[in-house]
Amino acid sequence: MADTHHIPESPAGIDPAALTHEQLQGWRCALCGTLLTGDRPLGTVTLSQGPTLTTYPLWACDPNCTTENAWRAALTHAAGCEACRTGECATGQRLLDAYSAAIWQEHAEGAG
Repeated sequence: MADTHHIPESPAGIDPAALTHEQLQGWRCALCGTLLTGDRPLGTVTLSQGPTLTTYPLWACDPNCTTENAWRAALTHAAGCEACRTGECATGQRLLDAYSAAIWQEHAEGAG
């Protein structure tokens, strides 16, 4: 990215100068960098490049990053694992349990 600096007022915890082109374009999560398949709005950031100010809407994983990444890990593993097809894979079960815990946590936070 060119020599940029940001105008304050970005979503908490996000350094606009560290965002990639794909994150600024809404293709990847602004929080974890994962390719987005489902998304939720985070807010906007404004970057200054010389005299030009550009405001970008930011998007994040939906469900949240932890849940999304746990689901991807479980699916990626299961897709190539013969033992997962028979229900005899400890790794597949561990990954599925991690996803279940993440989704329960997300629902608990949403209810509170």
